[in-house]
Amino acid sequence: MALDTGLPAGLLLASLLGSMLGLGWHAVFGRRIWQLPLYWLGGVLGFGIGSVASQLLGMVLYRLGTVPLVEGGLGALFVLGILWLVTTPAEAARSRRARQRVRRNGDRSSGEG
Repeated sequence: MALDTGLPAGLLLASLLGSMLGLGWHAVFGRRIWQLPLYWLGGVLGFGIGSVASQLLGMVLYRLGTVPLVEGGLGALFVLGILWLVTTPAEAARSRRARQRVRRNGDRSSGEG
């Protein structure tokens, strides 16, 4: 009698898909290296949260084995969007005087003058 002590295939697939979403999100929207582990973890946890919510609501649009792909993906994107809003630094606002100075002087990067 053999004991099956391995990782369930559904859990492995869900964590791989969540990892791909999180790392892809960082490739597109990430600005700092410290955001990489946050986005990875957010993708995995968000995919899990979406999968659990799908099971609790009893609604599944598309399933691969035991993994609800659409609901898991939506959960991951939701969590990643929240993380992006929280971790992305705000751009520095330029003062009105600085904008006028740039407009008046023009671009002097050519070196001619």
